[in-house]
Formats: sequence, C-alpha cells, structure tokens
Amino acid sequence: NIIELIVLTSDYYDNVLEWTANQRPANEFPIEPTVETLNTQFSTALNSYKAIGDQIIYTPAKFKKLFGASADATLQGTFKVIKSPGATITDNEIKARVLSTIDSFFNITNWSYGESFYYTELCAFIHSQLSTQISSVVIVGKDAESVFGDLFEITSKPNELFYSTATVDDIEIINSFTDQNLKKGS
Repeated sequence: NIIELIVLTSDYYDNVLEWTANQRPANEFPIEPTVETLNTQFSTALNSYKAIGDQIIYTPAKFKKLFGASADATLQGTFKVIKSPGATITDNEIKARVLSTIDSFFNITNWSYGESFYYTELCAFIHSQLSTQISSVVIVGKDAESVFGDLFEITSKPNELFYSTATVDDIEIINSFTDQNLKKGS
C-alpha cells in the first residue's frame, strides 16, 4: 500500500505568516520543505505505525497566492467596493475591514487541499461582515488579458491551500460600477 501524506509544517506556516506580517517582497516568499526534509523529519516517528508492505510518501503542502502583487499575474485582482449611503466609517476603515474579512475567509482552517475557490462565497462573507457599511463588492483582475469574472472560480492542486496576499492597496472604494472600472483592476 502507498500512503501519501500532505504535510504543512508549523515552521513553514509560521514563516509564511511572518513574511506577510513583515510585508516582505514576493521573491522572499518562504519555500516549502523538500520531500527529503519531510522524510527525515517524519519517517522515524511514523514508520512504526505502518505495515511492512506499506510505503509512506510525504508531499509538502504549498500555498496558492491570490490577489496581491506577489500572486501570479493571472491571479492578481482589485476589490472594487461601493460604500453604503448610510455608512458610518471612513473609506480607509472600510478597506481595512474588507482586508481583515478576506484574511479571515482564507484562514487555513477553512480550507482543504485541492479545493476550488468561488468568489460568490467570499462576496457573501464580506457582505455578512460589513452589511451596513458596503452595498456591493466585486473583484476585477489586474492582468491586461483578464476579463470581468476571471477570478470568480480558481482551482488548486491536490497539495495546495489558498493564501490571500491582498493588501489595502488592492481595495478601491468607487461610487458605482461602470464598464470602465470593471475592465481591469487599477
């Protein structure tokens, strides 16, 4: 029997969180541990639990970065938000709360490896958290080749988890949706 384990080490995840907190450049995004490193780290502990004919394969977990400047160009986007007429907080506060809500949505405990992301679920979550402050929110791709809706469904590989790298710079407050502001993120 072949048993494949997808492993997300706490060291790697902590490094990713530190990378985000310190706003480091995209080229400094932490690299997941190698298969050899995982074999060394876990084989001794788990080999005693496997049957003689079993083989354990350790596959490192990876993050699929979304929305921010460090994401693949085809996955970068701008969130366009229309503020509610009765909103009681500033534009900057709305941006901060939208970002916080996005980060909560992409918490790793909310995802399984290989899942698909559907923007409608994120949109509903943002609306539930900011129902009295915003009236609408959409995401528009930043890639010159993108069209409205390209970021509405994103798939991941069997060993990938989604990770938002969006910042407040990726959130824009607008007055209304127009053909122009829905074509490409700014």
